[in-house]
Amino acid sequence: MIKIYEIPKEKLSELKKILEAEDKPAEELGIEIESKKGKETVREKAMRWQVNEFKKQGYLLRDAKALGIKSEGSFLYISASDDFFERNEKILLDIGVRVLKGKELEDVKVKIEGAEEEAASGIGSIFG
Repeated sequence: MIKIYEIPKEKLSELKKILEAEDKPAEELGIEIESKKGKETVREKAMRWQVNEFKKQGYLLRDAKALGIKSEGSFLYISASDDFFERNEKILLDIGVRVLKGKELEDVKVKIEGAEEEAASGIGSIFG
């Protein structure tokens, strides 16, 4: 499934913080593991990690004007499973992005995918 979100210019920095957040330890698992640090063996508590699913999944973030769209904002293009969107879409909506639908979705999708194909063919001709 492909979803595209419109991001108002004033929300872009907040969105980037979400998209670029580092993975981090979330909680201890209650077991210890051994690991090597140089020549030394160290026992550490195993951790469950909170993974940034946006980084793992991948996305395209494009400025509207670069796509030839008269808007001050940007567009976030994500191709993922329904499960991904069920787990992660709320955080995007909570900061004030808007989900595109219908003709608007199709128009922006064609522009983003066209720009990506154009970029890929340009790289192909360089390394041909």
